[in-house]
Amino acid sequence: MNPLVLFLSLFIAITPSSTFDCNGEVLTATIRNNLNGDFALVNDLERIDQGSFVVLNWKDFNLMLPVSFQKGEISFTDKSWLWSYKDNKAGLHENNPRLAHRLPSGKIVEYECKVPTYSPLDG
Repeated sequence: MNPLVLFLSLFIAITPSSTFDCNGEVLTATIRNNLNGDFALVNDLERIDQGSFVVLNWKDFNLMLPVSFQKGEISFTDKSWLWSYKDNKAGLHENNPRLAHRLPSGKIVEYECKVPTYSPLDG
């Protein structure tokens, strides 16, 4: 392997934001690995392990969702709520993650989430 390619690959990581705007409300997302019981903070989506979970704080919701094991996806779900950075249909979308909620009726409610953009005039 070319040493330059190896060196540059060390700097390539899929680092998601921890703060999002979801339907006009601030959502914070914290991902932790827990395969070894260490609750290590994850800053690179490529380093998520089988014990990973995400903690979402949004509005009055405090959710802890385990990693899903869908091949080719980077998502977390408890079968009621879904938080996804990558799926087989839309590909990688770490700046616009998917937040969805399956209601008891079976209806799925989608929320629009994105990395907030701030103007320098916002102060």
